[in-house]
Amino acid sequence: MKPWLVFCLLGGVLLHAAEVRINDQGQIEAPGADVRVFRGEAAAPLFGSVSKDHDTVRFAPTLPFVAGESYRVEFQAADGTWSTKRLRFERPKTEKPTVSLSSPAVLPANALKIYLHFSHPMEQGVFLDRITLHRQDESLVHGAFRETELWSPDGKRLTLWLHPGRQKTGVNLNIDEGPVLRPGETHTLKIAASWRSVAGVPLGKETVFALTATAPDHTCPDAQRWQITVPKVGTRDALTLTFDEALDPAMLHSAFRIQTGAETVPGTVQVAAEAKSWSFTPAASWQPGPHTLEIDPLLEDLAGNNLQHPFEVDRDQPVSHPQATTLRFDVR
Repeated sequence: MKPWLVFCLLGGVLLHAAEVRINDQGQIEAPGADVRVFRGEAAAPLFGSVSKDHDTVRFAPTLPFVAGESYRVEFQAADGTWSTKRLRFERPKTEKPTVSLSSPAVLPANALKIYLHFSHPMEQGVFLDRITLHRQDESLVHGAFRETELWSPDGKRLTLWLHPGRQKTGVNLNIDEGPVLRPGETHTLKIAASWRSVAGVPLGKETVFALTATAPDHTCPDAQRWQITVPKVGTRDALTLTFDEALDPAMLHSAFRIQTGAETVPGTVQVAAEAKSWSFTPAASWQPGPHTLEIDPLLEDLAGNNLQHPFEVDRDQPVSHPQATTLRFDVR
């Protein structure tokens, strides 16, 4: 059993292991026909899915259970009666989580996303209470973030959306409240010390990142302006792309595919910290001949402009033509 799945009973009640337990998938299992799970003394139950298998009912939470927290489990027997058990997930001994900025610290004033990377899976559903953005004069930027919470599957990378209604020119929020970022200013992103990992361990200290906003960017990325460094045949040296602007660092990991004839070249990808360069190391030595680098047309820059169209479209201006989505090179 995983360490964070260990739990103890509260209130001095001895509970037989066959009655209520945690399975290896982090689900609560109980006998009977139905189950509800509450955090502490909350009146509303946790979001999740309930499934039934013969005489056992399972609850799978939408967000992971947090170590160190107590939960109230209510389960219904076959005769319709309800019983209550209280559980507290034990807090295992583990190191404190850390957080880093995994997107550029210099970004256009109309940027849409910021990526935060944590060393451990983090408590979810609380990010609006744990992250604040401040202007250069230290005033708080109210309503800076979209309420959508998007985590990577491993629970370690958070995509922090700057509110698009304020970042897009001419819409109501942009006019009434102004943009989130101001060109030429350095903003401060603060991560609260109280934010806990799913193991229940807090960061322990406030983490601060400086974000410098440059002029807004309304231009599509153009692959023809990128520099490509081609490796020599027979080596496993990296193929390198250098961009003329920072691109979305998360998308860069899956935005390119290298073809030689009908075959896809396997290998590993690295993205530079400033998201202005990308490199590909093949699994085997480069073969001679023509190769094609295929580019996802939806690859975005930091302001959400992709190779097909800009994030903001002015109907009074001519429609921009999609940019090239392939680059060809010869390995010699």
